Amino acid sequence: MMYAPHRPSHEDRRQVAHSGCPLRPTPRPASRPAAVMAPVMAPDITAGMARRVSPGASTGGSPDVSPEVSRGVSRGVSLGMGRNLFCGITRGVARCRRAVPVCAVFAFLLAGLLSGMVAGPFPGMAGDALAAGTQGTAPGGPASGQGVSGSGQGASGSGRGDLFTPLGPGGGGGMYVPSMSPHEQGLVFVATDMGGVFRSEDDGARWRLIPFGNGLRYTQLSPPMVHFPRHIAWVTERSRVTMSHDRGASWTTQPPGPWGKSPVTRLAGISGAGTGGATASRPYGAPPSGADGPDVLFAGTKDGVWRTTLVGGRPDGWQRVLDGGGSEIVSLDGMLYTFTGDGTFMTSRDRGVTWGVTAAAASVGGRVASFTGATDGSRAVLLASVEGRGLIRSVDGGRDWATVKPGFENERHLTMAPGQTRVAYAAQTGGVAHKQLLRSTDGGVTWEKTFRMAMPWDKVTFGTNVERSWVQTSLGWGYYLTANPLAVHPTGDGFLLLATQGDLYVSRDGGDSWRQAMSAVLPPDTGAGGAGPSPRLATIGLEVTSAWGYLFDPHDPQRTYIAYTDIGFARSLDRGRSWQWSAKGSPWTNTFYDVVVDPAVPGRLYAAASMRHDIPHGTSLSPTNMGYGVHAKGGVVVSDDHGASWRVPYDAKGAPDALPSMTCTTIALDETSPAEARVLYAGFFGERDDDRAGVYRSEDGGRTWRDVSLGLGSPGNLHVYRVRIHPVTRELYCLITGISGKGTNFTVPGGLWKSADGGATWQDLTAGSPLAWWATNLAFDPADPRTIYVSAATAPGHWLEGGIYRTTDGGRGWKQVLSDKGIQKAVGGDSFDHTMAVAVHPDDPKLVYAGTTLHGLLYSRDRGESWQAYAAFPFAAVTGVTFDPADRTRMIVTTFGGGVWSGPVLPEN
Repeated sequence: MMYAPHRPSHEDRRQVAHSGCPLRPTPRPASRPAAVMAPVMAPDITAGMARRVSPGASTGGSPDVSPEVSRGVSRGVSLGMGRNLFCGITRGVARCRRAVPVCAVFAFLLAGLLSGMVAGPFPGMAGDALAAGTQGTAPGGPASGQGVSGSGQGASGSGRGDLFTPLGPGGGGGMYVPSMSPHEQGLVFVATDMGGVFRSEDDGARWRLIPFGNGLRYTQLSPPMVHFPRHIAWVTERSRVTMSHDRGASWTTQPPGPWGKSPVTRLAGISGAGTGGATASRPYGAPPSGADGPDVLFAGTKDGVWRTTLVGGRPDGWQRVLDGGGSEIVSLDGMLYTFTGDGTFMTSRDRGVTWGVTAAAASVGGRVASFTGATDGSRAVLLASVEGRGLIRSVDGGRDWATVKPGFENERHLTMAPGQTRVAYAAQTGGVAHKQLLRSTDGGVTWEKTFRMAMPWDKVTFGTNVERSWVQTSLGWGYYLTANPLAVHPTGDGFLLLATQGDLYVSRDGGDSWRQAMSAVLPPDTGAGGAGPSPRLATIGLEVTSAWGYLFDPHDPQRTYIAYTDIGFARSLDRGRSWQWSAKGSPWTNTFYDVVVDPAVPGRLYAAASMRHDIPHGTSLSPTNMGYGVHAKGGVVVSDDHGASWRVPYDAKGAPDALPSMTCTTIALDETSPAEARVLYAGFFGERDDDRAGVYRSEDGGRTWRDVSLGLGSPGNLHVYRVRIHPVTRELYCLITGISGKGTNFTVPGGLWKSADGGATWQDLTAGSPLAWWATNLAFDPADPRTIYVSAATAPGHWLEGGIYRTTDGGRGWKQVLSDKGIQKAVGGDSFDHTMAVAVHPDDPKLVYAGTTLHGLLYSRDRGESWQAYAAFPFAAVTGVTFDPADRTRMIVTTFGGGVWSGPVLPEN
């Protein structure tokens, strides 16, 4: 069989479409009330309404306006060094649906005309309609003085999780394992590289973060979900089965299986109701067909396949039915098919209780990387990807196999929609050498590339079919397809979700065209004080960023800023309703660790920028390698236009009064210094053996600098992370975090240091205290200058010494007011944690917050003497807390991988 990698011309596609040849899958039935993809259009009366591509029209043609009101009103995206094309592979694993009333149609139309809104990834997904309170809104909040959060619900989950609403441009991290339910119309899921799992009830127009308390961890490494009519099965923590009985809103981790901690790489199921899900020939809601029986679930590891029946939606004992590793299990017309690890083809006729070898095809000659199949009732097609051989096909139940695409090119994910045998997809995953999504429209006989994205360096973009996300257009990244990256709609109507290491894309025509599905894209603000032609992005709830700080501009309450890892910096001109990536001009765009706004000079901001990310998390505390090229670089940048553009204020080419070109993590501004001669302090991360790490001081707004690190830190550790000026005493504080690497695994302490003379001399405040091994942040008591809080993580070799420490005598003595055991008591957990953040409410010094990496946000009402979990906060890893100066009952919580969230300072607020 011939492999056809070329793409048909546009003219070929038009001719085929009009001839009725089945080049593209069956179009979505008109009765399906889902938001339908449409080309980006100029602002007009169609903004806010559903738009549908005519089934027989070219994808470039004008859309027809649907009479249905779009259910999706949404926005967000971005990405960075640790997760981009070249560096993402090495990153450590960290780690309401409210229908728009009919009468609102006219409001949508009017809003579209007046504001010039442009549709986002789904029709109607744009503009300030989001502020009206629909789920997944960009809750920048009401007008100035009324707080950050809008009145709408959040995207965090059900119940009390809606106290928090997401902020930001959306996206920003690797997407994995998208899934679509064959039983619930519109129900889709996607996992992310930083631990969050998102759920949507409207085909991805709006997303909710499933709260971390459901125990979904490391799901980016999980096989696809298995959807039963009343339950969903999945894998968490790599080896544990987890079940949902409420359409994926909540999950319960099941007891360990007999395979122990061996990762579950395959998951499959047989519905007890026979064929109960939607397919190409069965609409949603059709009664099930086939014999009744218990739901059956299969779990596969490298050691074998185990089988269980579900009783009450839970596994009722596991029995091993196959030995060794192998492929996916395919269920067609009462038969089960799979491959063992050596390529032996196996079948079962009794719902997987016993298995036999098909004699005519004992082996396909290699390890099967992926396996899929489908039937249309008259014939079945089986497809497999074999290492060392390529793609193979069988139409006789696996007795004979033909090679249809010679040569294996990492096609590790094959999939077909059920109920049809024409259209199949093969994804080349996990690398940059082979990263294509292939499609066959003739049952696997021939294949073509169907995802053709232009790269930033491409001079010729003819023949591409992907509307790129702003991650690609602004940050200039490439992509690769992640594990299990493609979800195909069970009805075969052409609705696809494709996950990459940075983006989520959607197709409504079976792969003929693609659009980013993470942000609502609004028109640029070109008015006075605007940002020129840069797009404005609004969240649709899918926030996967890591952030270090959130800032309010004291000169303009409508302006807010976010300092990010991986994507640098974003700013909002409308109090958080929309966002723009805005690190332009900085030589170091990956991470803005710290940003300060000059309170006396409107428009002026200073930032500590770097190409090294994730400090002070443990994966980024290794000794500095100055030979690591651009990724070891950083410095101070300044903006005079509210963060729209940045520049280096000093001679960065080695002048004696310049800053070193290395990782810069912190910036502090002395507000008492003259506005025309600002005193600034900048901190650099290193060891001071072969680098110039330490603290530097400028007395001319950053044009010249001098080293003020004499006496600071311990020999071998100048991992400076935070420099702060006490708002009352004006003393200078420097927090040095841990050092972890070969031979230096938290053996050199850091801690908190103080200077009363602008850095001329330093005093170690935490010598001998356990917090010094891995200090992570600090906070001052607003009522008592002698009270300081420091957060610390539990370091290897210093077990259970993390938490929150407090001094009430200026640093002479420290009390551990929150320990790992205290965290466990507050949250009901059973493991240690890393505490990465501490904050004190500016109006109530008794109210203290602690941010952890595994158990979310905690708070204390008595200066840290006792603690409670903030159960409504939806994400596990917290990096900081900021308070809204216009409404001190509101706070902003930044996270490591879950974006930025706005919510009340206390649950009862």
